[in-house]
Amino acid sequence: MKYYMKFGIPVLAAVLSITSCEKDGSSGSGKLSYRVKPSNFTASIGSSGSGSGLPVGINTNSSITWTSGSLYISEIDFEAESKDKKIEYEFKQGVNVDLFNLSPLLGSITIPDGTYDEVELKLELKKSTTTIPLTLKGTYTDGSGAKIPLEFYFNEDFEVEVEAEDLVVSGNKDYIGLINVQLNKFMTNVLSADLSIATKTGGVIVISSTSNMNLYSKFKANLNAFADCDFDD
Repeated sequence: MKYYMKFGIPVLAAVLSITSCEKDGSSGSGKLSYRVKPSNFTASIGSSGSGSGLPVGINTNSSITWTSGSLYISEIDFEAESKDKKIEYEFKQGVNVDLFNLSPLLGSITIPDGTYDEVELKLELKKSTTTIPLTLKGTYTDGSGAKIPLEFYFNEDFEVEVEAEDLVVSGNKDYIGLINVQLNKFMTNVLSADLSIATKTGGVIVISSTSNMNLYSKFKANLNAFADCDFDD
């Protein structure tokens, strides 16, 4: 089965996979739960775009290793449609996701048995004066092995949106949807030359809408990445 991602406002690079497990008996409905799974914490930094954003070993020379980060989700929207029914669900209680651990279940939805032609999941992030939607902290290791602290702050509206087709829901199964956030994607087209001239604040390369704006623009552009993949039901 295939999924695809689309965006109007920036969309975080993610991959959705769904697995299922058997339950005893059949209630005439299945349960879909979902969680965030981060991956690829270290990425290469090359002298050209083709050499950046590739998964590499931790603290490799010419790389960035992320060591902490969080994603604050303001709202979760779920929608599923079949030929004879439409299901909508909104969860508006904010939840903070640690991007360095498999998140707890973000929610569970009971869905009547059937084949759903379209399934859509959105994670809404909102600009805030109190809780920044996306924060990442790590270390940049340059070509000579010198290590420099690096921090990225993204405080704008954006959403993660994943759509799927032909999801078959059976009452004897529970479904777990994994949104795999690929942190190396932030480094795509970020060059070693960009980081060598970056302004440091107290010895830290701070990347935000008001600091190192050129790097911020590249990080922000990378939020628009998207891909197709298979998922199991």
